[in-house]
Amino acid sequence: MTAADRRAPAARWRHETVDVLGVRVSAADMPLLLRLMSEAVASRRQLTITFANPNYVMAAQKDERLRELMNAFDVNLADGWGVVLAARIFGKPLPTRMANDDITDGIFGLPAEKGWRVYLFGSAPGVAGQAARNLAEWYPGLDVVGTEHGYWDVERGHPGTFDPADVDRIVKDINAAKPDILHVGVPTPLQQIFVTENRDRLDVPVIITGGSYLDHLAERRHWFPPWVIKLRLGWLYRLSRDPRRLWYRYTVELGDYLFRVVRYRLTRGKQR
Repeated sequence: MTAADRRAPAARWRHETVDVLGVRVSAADMPLLLRLMSEAVASRRQLTITFANPNYVMAAQKDERLRELMNAFDVNLADGWGVVLAARIFGKPLPTRMANDDITDGIFGLPAEKGWRVYLFGSAPGVAGQAARNLAEWYPGLDVVGTEHGYWDVERGHPGTFDPADVDRIVKDINAAKPDILHVGVPTPLQQIFVTENRDRLDVPVIITGGSYLDHLAERRHWFPPWVIKLRLGWLYRLSRDPRRLWYRYTVELGDYLFRVVRYRLTRGKQR
């Protein structure tokens, strides 16, 4: 099957979406996500999945290329209650939040049950390997067929850009492992660039971006404590763990995001 065959027809992955400040967010829940993944693996037609959180949405406001990259993915899951709230304000409520940590049991439990092959690419050296060991313990039968760290841009001295030779080697190694699902965990927009520019070369039916998700999996299965999830305070928990890096995102930027959401609703009304 050719790359074009694997990508067409696009309507195969058609589903309801909501426009969150220019980013197309999928109205998806776990049953829909797992159905799409199952269809992709069975048909070998490629399904690409990424995530939209308020930080990414705000970055896409200023970076048209990032917005185009995110909207080029087949599925754009709501990563954060801020996105869920925006959709509700716009009159097109989403079923639920679908962040990486929310869907762990589904996206690894089903592959363990079905015998699908999984490849982990991303994070610092050693992280993907530790994540693979943890996943094998948590989901007996899960077949992690390969791991590769995602710090090649840092090690080459130009963070945010992979050398073409490194990309060629990584793509070759992934294809040689013959995975059914590829997890790509490098920073945005590098992960979206890697997937978009190489999707036709990657012989993988399901490709999922994850940012720092592999770091979470290398630490523990449920990264957010239950009380944090219940109170919807994931942003505050992350801020407490890394205040120097995240303070601006969860104060000034989050306030700007909410302002833009309200302004969008007042000027454009509800979406249909």
